[in-house]
Amino acid sequence: MTTGQPEKLGLGELRFPEADPRLKKWSFGNLLAFTGPGMILASVTIGNGEVFSASRGGAVFGVAILWTFVFCAIMKAAIVYSGARYITLTGEHPFQRWAQIIPGPRNWLALLLGILAVACFPSWAVAYFQGLGQWSNWTFHTDINPMIWGMIWGVIGFATVFIRSFKIVENFQTVVVGLMIIFAFIAVFVSNPPWVEALRGLIPGAPADYPQWVKDGFPDVAARPIPLEIIAYLGALGGGSYDYIGYVGSLRAKRWGMLGVPNPAELEAKLDRLDTDVARIPLAEDGENLENGRAWLRAAQLDVVASFVSVTILALTFLILGDVVLGTGAAESVPNNDNILSDQAAFFSVISPVLVYLYQIAIWAAFFGSLQALFSTIYPYTVREAFAPSFTFLRNPEHWHKIRVAVAAYTFLGATFLLFSGVSYTAVISFAGILGGVLSLGVWGFAQLWTEHKVLPKAFQMHPALRVVVLISSIFLFIAGAIALVQFFVNFLG
Repeated sequence: MTTGQPEKLGLGELRFPEADPRLKKWSFGNLLAFTGPGMILASVTIGNGEVFSASRGGAVFGVAILWTFVFCAIMKAAIVYSGARYITLTGEHPFQRWAQIIPGPRNWLALLLGILAVACFPSWAVAYFQGLGQWSNWTFHTDINPMIWGMIWGVIGFATVFIRSFKIVENFQTVVVGLMIIFAFIAVFVSNPPWVEALRGLIPGAPADYPQWVKDGFPDVAARPIPLEIIAYLGALGGGSYDYIGYVGSLRAKRWGMLGVPNPAELEAKLDRLDTDVARIPLAEDGENLENGRAWLRAAQLDVVASFVSVTILALTFLILGDVVLGTGAAESVPNNDNILSDQAAFFSVISPVLVYLYQIAIWAAFFGSLQALFSTIYPYTVREAFAPSFTFLRNPEHWHKIRVAVAAYTFLGATFLLFSGVSYTAVISFAGILGGVLSLGVWGFAQLWTEHKVLPKAFQMHPALRVVVLISSIFLFIAGAIALVQFFVNFLG
């Protein structure tokens, strides 16, 4: 590692570009203007996270577990924002700095979280294969092996990596999924849920047991320990480290904060040589630079808040509908391996049977759009940011297309293997959700707190209240993830 003071590296005092004037006042229009990567992040979790997991949670436990989704969304948002604010303030991904400041072999933590994320890629992708396979038979009224249908959609999704512009399809997906969210929200009011019980569900409390009808009709569900079942839902909510590493990296394209300097690659290279055991990152601390830095942080805040508010509203909507339409005293049906999506169509038929067709189209848009985004955008960024500190050739823009193709090919082949291995849908999303959506996020939060303390000037560090939220979130997610992972393997191995 090359060491030296900032002056020797030609850094001097780092100043932010002039902040966009819209960031200096909050409005709904500005919220829309500064959301982009966050909504892509939200969109890639809708199918497995909100449509399946939240519906299943509502059917099994009712509105009593509403609080777990709200609390988990806040915890995940805090940890994701800690990474987004760091890259906005410094111009470097936090994983790059961990190479220097985390005790132990160089880059070990970035490599560990990168390996855990990459291990989850095929699990998450095969869940979309399986969902689209069942959707195809249901929608087209065929009786083809769902694995064949899933494979067809997987091939199409992989092929989109080679298409330069997918904008028309992406816009179509956005509109259709948006309509699904609107009508799902309307369906909540039409179905007249138990509002008082729903409000009580925001008060923390744990279910003592599964309902009797679940034990009688769905013994495979009742066989799972309750903490494992609930934490698996939370792991799927809003994504995990396999998405968030890439999300933070994708902010480079937005050029917010220090990412918007004339030559961000040159700045990143200089920061890479800066020994932060000797000197902190030299951000100018005068009033003007502080104001610009805080204004740019609002862009990251808006993006993260919009993303997690969206997934939380959708998750709570599907949880409530799962309780009212599928739960105790209603249909008493649990979305499971053989019935991932079709039961939820009843959520829309309470308004009009015609809306079932909208739901079918929206489910395709959510699942296929998510699969395409994972192949072409989120996962390649995750690989770049997790492994670039160790393998610098990954930073070269000329290699970006090769990285995308290689990551998509690995994900596609791994998902294909899992698809034909017969592994269950609930098993793969539980594993990926617990490992990447809960446990590793706790580790990320601890590392980010240390990074802020070690590297940033005090004036640019998190507000104490945010530090407390990140700390509590990290502790909870790490412990909950460790417990659930042990229970998962005990349950999976019989």
